[in-house]
Formats: sequence, structure tokens, C-alpha cells
Amino acid sequence: MTTRALPTFRSLPQLICAVSVWLAMVGGGHGCANTFGVTAVPDTVASDGDGVSPEMGTTPDDSDLLAPAGVCTSEAQWFNLLHVLDGDTITIDDGLFSKVRLLGVAAPEIAHPPKPAECFGVQSWLAAKKWLPEESGVKLCVQADLSADDKDKYHRLLRYVYFKDSQGRIVQLNARQIRRGNARLYREFAKGLQLETVFAELEKAAKSEGLGGWTGCGWQPLSP
Repeated sequence: MTTRALPTFRSLPQLICAVSVWLAMVGGGHGCANTFGVTAVPDTVASDGDGVSPEMGTTPDDSDLLAPAGVCTSEAQWFNLLHVLDGDTITIDDGLFSKVRLLGVAAPEIAHPPKPAECFGVQSWLAAKKWLPEESGVKLCVQADLSADDKDKYHRLLRYVYFKDSQGRIVQLNARQIRRGNARLYREFAKGLQLETVFAELEKAAKSEGLGGWTGCGWQPLSP
């Protein structure tokens, strides 16, 4: 009879997550993002609320990530966040409990047993959770791009997602994930992404500064 070695859990959150995944598999629940197969996963992100861990370097300026004038100014455009599923996917309470994929963004995958997490997948997810603490009643504004597809093949809405940071500024999550080195520019769902040039410049800056996965994972830009 062949035996399999049990995974080693480096922290209590990993153990709890593993139990949640097992319960989801046997009971049909949602499970959670987990860290099987991941090495050197930080238990926390930076305490400054910026989601930048010390090894990522200096926090970049957010002035070029802010919502343009007139965007997300109506209260009716804001919805409650339900869950941060990974570095580029969330769910919102818009009456349909929609799953939203960050348009123009490809974050590395978290673990989906038996597949392990991709390099920097958990860090990207933790950064998004740091900015969007689910227990705090976070509200998000989601905006479509008429140059892009409305949904992907998994029926997720493709949107620019905005949130209010600790200073009350309206920041775009898509742009911040790219600028922090938590994700890369992704053109798959766009016929001519309106913010492609902006995202390309943010990606170039993150790469040149060696932030996130650009150093730790040896990333290269994704093919157009």
C-alpha cells in the first residue's frame, strides 16, 4: 500500500485554510485560498495598509492610479464587497452576487489542489485582501470598458474596480496590482483596452524597480 506524505503547515492560517479546503471538498462549500506548495509565504502584508511587503521595496506613488474626474461619483455605482477570491478576482453584492475579474490584469494563481500555487500567487491575494478587508464593509465601484469583452468564458464580469484607500482617495485596484508587482498586464479579453498604454507603463515601472514577482519569480511581460 502506497502512503503519501502529509503537507507541512508553516502557520496557523495555512492549517485553517487546509481544513477549509477539505470541508469544501466533502461538503460542497466554498473553501478558501490556500498555500499548498508555496515557499516563503509571508503571514502578513505590510502594516502600513499599502499591501507592500518589505521585500518589495519602497511604496510607489499612487497619484497615477486614482480614478479620473467624474468616475464613481454616484453612490448608486458602489456595491458591497463579498469576497476577495485571489489577486485578480472578487465577488460583489450587486443583487446578482457577481464574480468580477480585474480587466487587463493577470495575477498568479493561488493553489487549487492538487495544483500548487504559482509563484507570488498568495502574496498577490494577501495584498488585495489587505486593501479590501472583507470584514470592514468595503464598497467597490466597478466600471466596464466598451473596448473589451463584457464577460470572460467563465461568465465573470470584466471590470475596472475602484476602492477608497485610507486617505479617502478613489484608487483603481487593477492599476495598483500591476504597479505593485502583484500582477501583469493581460490583454486576452480586450479588443483595444482603453488603459493598455497606462497599464504597460505601470508594468514597466514595477519591473524596473524589481517589485513583487518581477524579482522573486523572474517574470517576463505576457505576450500581447
